Amino acid sequence: MRYFIDGKADAFMGFAPQPQELRAKKAGRVIVNTAQDRPWSQYFCCVLIANREFVTRYPVATKRSLRAFLKAADICAQDPERAARLLVTKGYESRYEIALEVLNSLPYRRWRESDPEDALRFHALRLHEVGMIKTNPSKLIAQGTDWRFLNELKKELKD
Repeated sequence: MRYFIDGKADAFMGFAPQPQELRAKKAGRVIVNTAQDRPWSQYFCCVLIANREFVTRYPVATKRSLRAFLKAADICAQDPERAARLLVTKGYESRYEIALEVLNSLPYRRWRESDPEDALRFHALRLHEVGMIKTNPSKLIAQGTDWRFLNELKKELKD
């Protein structure tokens, strides 16, 4: 990001809170905002992954971990002010305003509404198209995903 601000780089791909910092410094302009611009905004940008052996050996711990992430996402969606204060208190972000802007700009409720398999397919297709992965998306989904815990938690954590 420093190279971009200093004019030594023509572009910068940023992740929260970097775009918020650049905006505050009036540096550059946004070309694509994956949280707002289609088609990117229609899909999850983040995933939770686990080692297959760990999931098989420790299914209870796996489900507990996923539950904690989903509950945290719900807190961020329902009470972003509280979550921003926690981020500042714990030292993850020093500026409350930036933390709150990030929390308000990201779709934390999306896990309840979107189809994660569709999102994985979308991103895998993009990566396959540019040669970053060799496995086709259908095979990747068939061999590398297990939606069991997420489906159970969607039922358990109803609003």
